[in-house]
Amino acid sequence: MRKKVINTIVFIVVFSIGITFGKLLNWGYFELSKEISVVDSLSLFITIGLAIYITKILEKEVQDIRIEKELYIAKITELEESLKSFDVLIEEHEIIYNKITNRIHSCRIKKNSIFGNIKDSLKQIKTSDIDLLEKEITDKINSLKRLLTETSAVPDKIPELSVKKGIATFSVSRIIEISTEINAINESLFKMKVRINNL
Repeated sequence: MRKKVINTIVFIVVFSIGITFGKLLNWGYFELSKEISVVDSLSLFITIGLAIYITKILEKEVQDIRIEKELYIAKITELEESLKSFDVLIEEHEIIYNKITNRIHSCRIKKNSIFGNIKDSLKQIKTSDIDLLEKEITDKINSLKRLLTETSAVPDKIPELSVKKGIATFSVSRIIEISTEINAINESLFKMKVRINNL
């Protein structure tokens, strides 16, 4: 209600100022010609038609690019969710070892799919930029795989990862290393999202 009153007052003030200036300047009246030139009217219609056509094409193109970006960002988010699932998984006391290997394999497939599609579709990103990000993320996923699957070869040492009858158990220090590596991968994936979003 208060906003309406303020808007009404502003309108009255602006209208009053306009009338005052009009009277002070004493402008004459405008006269409109009743004749319309065929060339001018054709030119006007063509200009309006082109403006509408170009606007629609540009709007569609911008919308298509936005949708494509969102699809890639959604795929990267899927990969992030898969990586987060390891944090939950390693907190369990008894983890089926095959479940770990299957999930890391799934993460690698998703990563390869994302980068393969980006290289094919998003020509706006330099290939060198993509290759650097892909190498960075690949190296980190390989490091995560080692942390999740490799056991110590030293017999006297307390194992960071032990596997008995297909059940894996991680030490506290190995769990911390895994969480740190997952965070590092997520940072790289975030950089990737920003890079795609800025196109």
